[in-house]
Amino acid sequence: MVPAELKIVGIILAAGLSKRMGVVKSLLPWGESFLLDRVIVNAYQSELAGLIVVLGHEAETISKKVDFKDSKVIINPDYSTGQSSSLRVGLDGVPADVDGALFLLGDQPFVGSKIINSLIRAFQKQSSSLIIPTCQGKRGNPVLAHRRVFKMIQGITGDTGPRVLFNSLKEQIQEVEVFDPAIHLDVDTIEDYRRLADAGFPEIAPPPKK
Repeated sequence: MVPAELKIVGIILAAGLSKRMGVVKSLLPWGESFLLDRVIVNAYQSELAGLIVVLGHEAETISKKVDFKDSKVIINPDYSTGQSSSLRVGLDGVPADVDGALFLLGDQPFVGSKIINSLIRAFQKQSSSLIIPTCQGKRGNPVLAHRRVFKMIQGITGDTGPRVLFNSLKEQIQEVEVFDPAIHLDVDTIEDYRRLADAGFPEIAPPPKK
């Protein structure tokens, strides 16, 4: 990583239960490694000043298999309560001299350094409270948050992310057109995985019907 002028760290949210997947999502085969490895590599190829990875469900298993490089790995003990708990845990690990945090989803392997850098550079020019990528007029992820709204984000509860603040902060939001549908593509189900993964990846049986 080559840090930009203002310090922005990435926070990868990878603590979820993967209920719709039925398997450990982070450890789905992706290329020569795993899905979470791809997300980490994308972050390391960007201008982020550092990286935090938040784990929860199956944290021990994931920790043994994924290459976290020199990122800070934080375990969220309350992962079952939803994504907001991972936001809080991640922000607790952000150093005091950091200006902003980019919330990356652990199941978006196509969000590469180009997208990440576009958001970072927008933040450098205009340090808005929230920087949100768009493609064809539709907002997506990741979202970049200025330190000034960290406390507001830490006040979020339930299984949701910074999106709940969009209305209250609408005058402080900057949208960045990235011309890349990757911001809308995540791996929520086995069907998503099969559709998005490269040809030749192993088939994974869907979870049994209850």
